[in-house]
Amino acid sequence: MSRAGHTRITQHALRKTLEAVTAQAFRVRAGNVAAELDDDAGRLGVSLAVKLSLPPLLGPRKTTGTVFQQAQAARTQLVSRGLELTGLEIGRVDIRLAGAKEQPRTKQQSTKQSTERVDERRVL
Repeated sequence: MSRAGHTRITQHALRKTLEAVTAQAFRVRAGNVAAELDDDAGRLGVSLAVKLSLPPLLGPRKTTGTVFQQAQAARTQLVSRGLELTGLEIGRVDIRLAGAKEQPRTKQQSTKQSTERVDERRVL
């Protein structure tokens, strides 16, 4: 038995969903992503601002790609996952890398750096 009616998804719900998908793609918290939505010739246009978390500059790198390659992969993921979750065709996706901050250090990283500093002092 089906009932007549319609379902509406608010702009706020769409925005939050696409922010969450983008955050997952960039491996950042959802609070580090801001999205604006607009019409792109009948499709959903998305403008994103992402604050990236950078690994320590002197530490080992976990990713091999550049931030531009990461953005392209995130764009692809957003279009496919966004369609899957919302049912809307996503058109233009603009990504602005708004800033970067160092990832919080783990206790192991902090201890290792402290030990390295002590070793440097011994050498001097």
